[in-house]
Amino acid sequence: MAFAQDQFKVLLFTVQDTWHYECIPKAVDAFHKMAAEHQFQFDWTQTPEGLAEKLPSYDVVVFLNANADNLTDEQLEVLKTHIHNGKGFVGVHSTSDSDIRNPWFDNLVGGVFKDHPQFQAAVLSNHDVNFPSNLHLPEKWLWSEEWYNFDLLKSENIKVILSVDENTYDYTKGYDEIPLKGMGENHPIAWYQLYEGGRSFYTTLGHKPEAFQNQIYIDHLFGGIYWAAKGEIKQ
Repeated sequence: MAFAQDQFKVLLFTVQDTWHYECIPKAVDAFHKMAAEHQFQFDWTQTPEGLAEKLPSYDVVVFLNANADNLTDEQLEVLKTHIHNGKGFVGVHSTSDSDIRNPWFDNLVGGVFKDHPQFQAAVLSNHDVNFPSNLHLPEKWLWSEEWYNFDLLKSENIKVILSVDENTYDYTKGYDEIPLKGMGENHPIAWYQLYEGGRSFYTTLGHKPEAFQNQIYIDHLFGGIYWAAKGEIKQ
């Protein structure tokens, strides 16, 4: 009996925090199922030391609600080498929310988190039906989320594939009496880019643990991982 070979190798990096720790068990379970279904090798670490030790053996690293704040300069160099070797990076949800400004990592993610209104349903627009993370999504899509606002989009090379319509939710509704400001007509939610020889995919979606039990979201996330591993698709 022949055994199927893994098509690529994915390393998941998570960090415990105050707001998203409940996502981790659900996400890890979802990744195990995703890896079995799509036949890729999967590993998971919660320490910067584990990330630096394991990353050179992997094709894609997924930062799930994790950023570079806890990485030493040496550990960040391992990530840079990963990208410079033509490998893939996937950022999920609060990966753009760093306390420490690191221009290289900010550019890798593609945007810097500013704030978000209260969790609400809103309508998303699908800007690229041929991109792997969006293949299964309709032109318009209703989803409930923390709709991130960004101070700035760091890279000129990002290609936005999902945006949110601010007319479909109350973007001013924050957590105190001071109203928030939205981003206007162009409010990006997910994007991808080629970056310093590697590939970067980022999605703001995935705040609640329930997202990782939603097949539509899982397919969106796997599509980003697939692209980060494989690169451009010939149409």
